[in-house]
Amino acid sequence: MSTLYIGNSYNDALVGDLRQFDHDERQVGGNLSCRLVWLMAPGDLLLSPQYISAEFLDYASRIKDAPITKADVIVPPPGSFGEDVLTADRLSGAFMDELKALCVAREVTRIVPYCYDRAVAALARELGIGTHEPGFAYCEAGGADLLNRKSVFRALCAGSNIPIPDGIVTRYEADVVDYVWRLIESGAAAIVKQDVHQGGHGNEILAPSDDIPQLGATDFTVVRDKRAVAERVKRMWPRYSSADRDPVVVERYLQDVVSLGCEVDVTRPAMMRHTLEMRMTPIFDGIVLPPVSVPPESDAAFARYALELSAVVHRMGYRGLINIDGLAARGDGSVVLNEFNGRLGGSTHLHWIGENLVGKDYLRRRQLVSNNDWKVPSFSSAVDSLAREGIGFEPSKAEGVILTCDHTAQSGAVEYCVVAPDAESAFDYERRMKSR
Repeated sequence: MSTLYIGNSYNDALVGDLRQFDHDERQVGGNLSCRLVWLMAPGDLLLSPQYISAEFLDYASRIKDAPITKADVIVPPPGSFGEDVLTADRLSGAFMDELKALCVAREVTRIVPYCYDRAVAALARELGIGTHEPGFAYCEAGGADLLNRKSVFRALCAGSNIPIPDGIVTRYEADVVDYVWRLIESGAAAIVKQDVHQGGHGNEILAPSDDIPQLGATDFTVVRDKRAVAERVKRMWPRYSSADRDPVVVERYLQDVVSLGCEVDVTRPAMMRHTLEMRMTPIFDGIVLPPVSVPPESDAAFARYALELSAVVHRMGYRGLINIDGLAARGDGSVVLNEFNGRLGGSTHLHWIGENLVGKDYLRRRQLVSNNDWKVPSFSSAVDSLAREGIGFEPSKAEGVILTCDHTAQSGAVEYCVVAPDAESAFDYERRMKSR
């Protein structure tokens, strides 16, 4: 019995209008499906928007001690965005006949997408795989769209007395201008968020001065009077609202905080897989797993709130993984939640690495530190560099650096994960990597 993994990491349910990205951005976003290779077992299939280099497949196979080859990766014909991302228009005609034949030959009985959106549900129904699984009907009805919307997130948290940042959800420019100006007038800053997006993309900080740190947003603009606020909101409204398709979320921008995340398994009543700390430069760029910059009390509060929200999501009918984000104040340690995404996340493959290459108790025995953008001449040169420095992953020690995703063809970068006995050792590995 095998699994069909689906690399739909960039789609309308997760990032809004795909037209707002340029070709390079879509290429890197689509290539996140490369992470799914870590989850695969021999005999599994990966439906990927792009071809994955043989170098990476060979490397991952050696680390995993399980062969994954080009024959295990199937790429459909180009669609409206070429081969950048996996859109529904690529899943038709002769390709579907090929995919069905492969699924039959490999005895595929399970589908695991990055995000179980309606396009995946339609594919599952056409393949006749997984349509009787708990949660399928919810996703087929568009439930995944709800679980990737910040407006829905705020409503569910408010209705469950789960703390979130002060803010509003609106479809009107005037509401945004009035709310932002009240904050600016008081010396505070606002963060304006697209309803459908992830990783800090689509967010803008509107601040009264330029000495406020920029974290969690791609854009930062100083607005010193109400007229400047109104002009900026008017100019950015098509992006904020995805061309009036979606409501806009505006929140008080919280400073001097640690960005937290977690992954919860909602297949059964909610079960916490791990909590983590997100590295923001200024948007999501890696993970520290488990978190090291917050006291245990803050971590416990964050986990408790995330499980409460996950229980609500479970009652709605969703089954699968959900990633929930939060903020912990450096001063008093207070915690709020600020986003969720009903999908696999940036730590799903790291959890696999921890459990399978270290052990089920990896959270007690190891510190994982990842980065999403290490610039290198080529994938092979990155592998050679780790070998020369003697810092590549050693299975016998369950320690070292693993290259987790190959973006060299898309952006000249690789993703990596350091596995070390403690945080100090993990950051030392990272310094040694980047000093060469």
